[in-house]
Amino acid sequence: MSESGSEQSKAEKKREYNRNAQRVFRQRRKEHLKALEAAQREQSSTQGDELTQLRRQNQELLEENDVLKRSYGSTSTSPTPTTTSTSPDMSSTSYAPYSMTRTYATAHATTMPLESTSAVPQMTQNLMVLVPHSISEIRNSLHALLAPLLDYGVISHPQNHLATLAVVGPQLPSQLQPTTIQLSTPHHAYIDMIPSPSLRDRLINAGSANATAFMKQVCTIACEIEDQGQITVWGEDWMNEMSWEFSANVLEQWGWLLGGEWGRRANFWRRQRGAPVLQGWEG
Repeated sequence: MSESGSEQSKAEKKREYNRNAQRVFRQRRKEHLKALEAAQREQSSTQGDELTQLRRQNQELLEENDVLKRSYGSTSTSPTPTTTSTSPDMSSTSYAPYSMTRTYATAHATTMPLESTSAVPQMTQNLMVLVPHSISEIRNSLHALLAPLLDYGVISHPQNHLATLAVVGPQLPSQLQPTTIQLSTPHHAYIDMIPSPSLRDRLINAGSANATAFMKQVCTIACEIEDQGQITVWGEDWMNEMSWEFSANVLEQWGWLLGGEWGRRANFWRRQRGAPVLQGWEG
């Protein structure tokens, strides 16, 4: 075979090889595109199913909300609010039954000035349902408000504590502003976190041992102790001591320190949820 014929044969083979390679490439690309299209269709189908499910769940929530509104009434059509008597047992207020885990508020309550500790909340006769406030949220808020008192150099030195309390006190909400007894009697700084002037004074007057025991066993709103339901705070106005309920166990052990007002207050909240009232606290 001549040299020119050999070169021509090599060129032809190379062209044939290139054609075959291009054909294989096109075939593989076609298969790859088909696979991508199939994956895209599957993903779109899955997303469509998820979207349908979300729409169904949203519709169910809307329907449930409508049922609740019909069950508890609409605030827009409520009669003009009227206030109830401010007798200590608070028995004349109208409440709807509720559970500890899931409650809905459909009316509003108005309260007496927060400085008052002798009068109970005034509430409308419209339907009202309250939810327990988060104890840990209350505790965090109190720790933030009284942070200067929790500094080691303050909390570990009684005179530094009293001096700091005198400086910080006027800037605090009225329920936390220190009493004369607080400013003149050494005591543990955590007592200052209780938004009840009368209870703070009771604890200080009860002596260091009793006050310390009460704080460690009961006062979940100030101390990071195990929450066993010692205190329940109803509604959003956690600074108002009228919204607090001490448990039966707390009142049994510490009723001598707390006094009758806290027992009557606990019985009010127990009536609202249909729990038996505690005997000995109605007088």
